[in-house]
Amino acid sequence: MNWKNAILQMKLMKHYFIASTLVFVTGIVMGALYSSQFHAFINGQLEALKQISDSIASKPNQQWSLFWIIFWNNASKSLLIIALGLFFGVFPLFFLLANGLLLGYVCMVSAQKQSWLYVIKTILPHGILEIPAIIVACAFGLRLGVMVLKMLLSALSPTRSAKTREQFVLFIKALLPVSVMLVAVLFVAALIESTLTLWLARG
Repeated sequence: MNWKNAILQMKLMKHYFIASTLVFVTGIVMGALYSSQFHAFINGQLEALKQISDSIASKPNQQWSLFWIIFWNNASKSLLIIALGLFFGVFPLFFLLANGLLLGYVCMVSAQKQSWLYVIKTILPHGILEIPAIIVACAFGLRLGVMVLKMLLSALSPTRSAKTREQFVLFIKALLPVSVMLVAVLFVAALIESTLTLWLARG
């Protein structure tokens, strides 16, 4: 794996990271302040989470099951969202907005029912790793979509097409080390969420 190329590609992606962060924060604000307008979507997401929680309750080792479900869900979705960036980056943007909506709503409801300290305790320990990993994954998916669009637009110019193709190849080569990094970070985040975060939530 070429980590130098991966680091170089990440340095070239500052604007993608900023854009992805802004979309995610926009989703959080919308979920916190305008949840009534997204009631059906949020309820659907919460119902899916409830079904996962109910499935864990019947498992003999609930903590291990919780860890595995969190890790598999986050890792698989993060890698999938990079791949779905092929469709001009639409899906990464939707994924960021949707997750922001849900997080904003959950934080606001939890703060009203419990306290902001409770929100911090149950989000910060694992969120400090999980949220940046999701943003990075979506940023790579977004850039993949932009590069596909550039490839299509540069097809009319042989010189420009060759340069764009070279950039695209270097970007694709960076996806393997970046994916390994994301999976490793999400593994640690899932471990924290299924242990420390769970303990803090119960306390």
